[in-house]
Amino acid sequence: MTENDQAETAQGSAFQRWVNTGKWLTLAANLGVLLGLVVLIFEVRQNAALSRLTVEVNRAETAVTIEMGLTDADVAEAWMVSVLAPETLTDAQLRMAETQLVMVMQQWDMLLSLEAEGLTTRERVQRNIRNQAPFIFGSAFGKHWWTLEAVGWQGTPMFEIAGPIIAEIDPDFLETRYANLRAPFVDGSPAPVAGPEIAPETP
Repeated sequence: MTENDQAETAQGSAFQRWVNTGKWLTLAANLGVLLGLVVLIFEVRQNAALSRLTVEVNRAETAVTIEMGLTDADVAEAWMVSVLAPETLTDAQLRMAETQLVMVMQQWDMLLSLEAEGLTTRERVQRNIRNQAPFIFGSAFGKHWWTLEAVGWQGTPMFEIAGPIIAEIDPDFLETRYANLRAPFVDGSPAPVAGPEIAPETP
């Protein structure tokens, strides 16, 4: 083999090594990209779970705040007056009763934010609103308040979901419910009336 042949062979071997090295580098780069995508997907899912948990915690805290607020004698009285005799509400009582409705709407809005971000389903939002609405808007006062409030929600998911649900609620639901709670302790009281059908809550 001449020197030229040896030189060409050496160059060919060097080129082949370069090609092989390039292939391995390309493979390593592709694996790096794939690994990066896996890590990114994992982080996105973690962030989604954290966001969902944060909103759920906030929603639970709002529910507790509503219930605890009704343990205040003045707020509880304002709520009962709004259910049983709304025409007699004082200005202060009117504002107290309205606050309870606003806080529930905030809860629903949190759920709708989750649904908009793909962190929960429309079905779950509808179920939550359908289960909760009678106990908040089941009075003439509550339904009338929603009628006035709905103007600001037209064209939104809140109006689309909550509107038909609230429209179907019996305006005497809460008054009947409170009467039924007293019924076993009052002679000659009517038999308890069945409440609304409640859909089971699922994650």
